[in-house]
Amino acid sequence: MNRPEDLHQVIALAAIFQAGQIADRIASTGECPNDQLRTLLSGTMNLAPASYEDVYPALGDLRPGFSMLRDALSGKQSRDKVRPVGYALALMHLSGRLRKDDSLMTILRNRLEALDAQRAHFPDLVTDEFCHRLAGIYVDTLGTLKFRIKVQGEPTHLRNEDNAARIRATFLTGVRAGFLWHQAGGRRWHLVFRRARLLAAVDAVLKQSLH
Repeated sequence: MNRPEDLHQVIALAAIFQAGQIADRIASTGECPNDQLRTLLSGTMNLAPASYEDVYPALGDLRPGFSMLRDALSGKQSRDKVRPVGYALALMHLSGRLRKDDSLMTILRNRLEALDAQRAHFPDLVTDEFCHRLAGIYVDTLGTLKFRIKVQGEPTHLRNEDNAARIRATFLTGVRAGFLWHQAGGRRWHLVFRRARLLAAVDAVLKQSLH
């Protein structure tokens, strides 16, 4: 029987992996799966969720993340997923770095709260303007840390300012999910020594919730 903490951990991990996948797709093709990104942005901007499940209420929206997480945990990761998984692991590390900096965490929280207060001015979270605002928050906070995530892809797509903003906004959602993962008791060593437990939880979600 799956433990509640295992379920919470794999939900957060799925969001992190989905962030890595979206960022890689933007960098490689210039295309952004808006529905997938909207799910992550909505979770990030839910600054006072009533419960853990309230952050990502529709698990089906995290299907790409769950699928990639399952492949990674089961050792069936394909070559084209190496970069997305790398981004996911980097986001987990970046989240850990941020947790150790209380002042930076406060700044990030305040900036997100200020942006949330202006939500009515944006017709959709995936608009260029909103992603640029989130990207600016990412640069001013996470971008000041010594650890940086190096994005690889097609130079033409990476030079596009809207694409760059979306990638940074996506990375911010991954860091948010990293906090949730840690709050649920998630630790890096779990990915190795509790792999079977996590894989069982992922399979249960895919079987029950993602028809």
